[in-house]
Amino acid sequence: MITEHTVPYLMDIQTARTAAKYAEVHNIDKTEALRQFMKTKTYDLLLDPEGYLYFESMEYIYDMWDAEQRGDWERWFEI
Repeated sequence: MITEHTVPYLMDIQTARTAAKYAEVHNIDKTEALRQFMKTKTYDLLLDPEGYLYFESMEYIYDMWDAEQRGDWERWFEI
């Protein structure tokens, strides 16, 4: 059951998983990937409790971040 107490946990898990995927794909340190992710609009949306992005899959969040990194805002909004 999801409660207001489990939402921060879900946000943290999704943040870590998304940064790890980015680090793997781009062959960079996970800490550096996390630093980069925390500067994005995708991350800001992930931390918005009313945005519910934390319920999506890590792949979905990664695709949003990737679109943002490429400056493909049309794709970012589409996702």
